[in-house]
Amino acid sequence: MADVWVYAPVLGAVGSTVDISASEAKHAFGARRLRAGDSVTFFDGVGSTAIAEILDGRSRHGERCARVISIAFTPRPSLPLTLAFAVPKGDRLATLLDMGTQAGVDRFLPMDCVRSVVEEEKLSRTERWQRILLEACKQSRRAWAPELVAGGPLDEIALREQLRGAVSLLAHVERNARSMGDALAAARARASDAGITVWIGPEGGLTLDEVGILHALGAEVASLGPHILRIETAVLATACIYADLRG
Repeated sequence: MADVWVYAPVLGAVGSTVDISASEAKHAFGARRLRAGDSVTFFDGVGSTAIAEILDGRSRHGERCARVISIAFTPRPSLPLTLAFAVPKGDRLATLLDMGTQAGVDRFLPMDCVRSVVEEEKLSRTERWQRILLEACKQSRRAWAPELVAGGPLDEIALREQLRGAVSLLAHVERNARSMGDALAAARARASDAGITVWIGPEGGLTLDEVGILHALGAEVASLGPHILRIETAVLATACIYADLRG
């Protein structure tokens, strides 16, 4: 595949032309200095990729465009990994989504916890978060963009995940807990198509009641080590461990 990846929601067929949006063109022709005749990889975020050659001139809409040379499809990864997480303060959510996508998270699920402050206005910036996910896909050469699922209170989304059939693990510092690597490996052996959901609470920790809710719904405690990690660090560590298990 060509080194430079460009997002396009519709790829078309071999021989067709694909417009390069203004935002994508800024990166391709500005930062990467591509020219007519150069190759790019288009991706649509739902498994399809296309090798295309940049054309000279512009489309009738005034945009740069490329002609599709070949099309490929990557199947959706099996046993998807969902990260249910307390929303971090400030702009750290952008970092969490960016790093988690690069490391292979399939679904992001924000949750309200007793010891976290949820800024509804921040979660409503859907366009910005989707842009971050797509940019991270380009960096990591991912054909499938992760899902950012509507969140909610921990007890409600925990029940939803149980009904969905996901195997749950709770990232929590607890004596004699299995390592996250061992717990994920065991969870893969019994997971269904719904995959695995790992629960990551706020840095102040989940309350005993919240831990009890997850225990009651079958969540096994798994350890990321003896130290209290920032939320985005725990997300990245979990995703990297799972990526290694996936091979």
